[in-house]
Amino acid sequence: PGPDSHKYTRGMVAIVAGGMAGASELASLAAMRAGAGYVLHLGEGQGAPHALVRKAFSPEALADDRIGAIVVGPGLGRDDAARHMLDASLAAHRPLVIDGDALRLIDPASIPAGSILTPHAGEFAHLFGQEGDKIARTRRAAAQTGAVIVHKGPDTVIAAPDGRVVVAGAASPWLSTAGTGDVLAGAIGAMRAAGLDPFAAAGAGVWLHGAAARRLGPAFIADDLADALSAVRG
Repeated sequence: PGPDSHKYTRGMVAIVAGGMAGASELASLAAMRAGAGYVLHLGEGQGAPHALVRKAFSPEALADDRIGAIVVGPGLGRDDAARHMLDASLAAHRPLVIDGDALRLIDPASIPAGSILTPHAGEFAHLFGQEGDKIARTRRAAAQTGAVIVHKGPDTVIAAPDGRVVVAGAASPWLSTAGTGDVLAGAIGAMRAAGLDPFAAAGAGVWLHGAAARRLGPAFIADDLADALSAVRG
């Protein structure tokens, strides 16, 4: 941050909370630790820091022009209430990070151009199928949707609609624990809200996530990973 920075210039992230509030809490904490100036948690839950701003979910809450990114999907659920929250997020016309349950609910044809999707292998196959090698599949999905695709795994592939692709370096095998994907979504949301374009924001979030994991060593949990983002933010 520069000497004239304030909480909104550093980026405001809205996290849409669903039925599993712990996931959205992790995404919120990660967004804060990754450098966002203001994180708004929309929905139930009470386990994250006092610095986290909490409001009930409503489409009106998403209409704040200061919001630089909306993260929707971590712990969202797949019921009618979840569909309503996803639809409201899509209708807000703000930069989107789409993760988790939202990837099971969304129609690929309705994904706004410029969004960032963060599917693991199963979610990717559900949306786009499995034909071709991972880089080819991810590039094809990005071109089809106009979104940046973060195809997660031990060989995470990040593809942009214009054909650019990055394969992330080796990350810690200890990332194979519940909640680390929620942390990644929050970190990417912070990067997007800070003003990075979708491809750069996705790459920066993946790098922070991997660097924090390597710093922690063995047997960490997702809460530790979110906290460790501050030390690697730089």
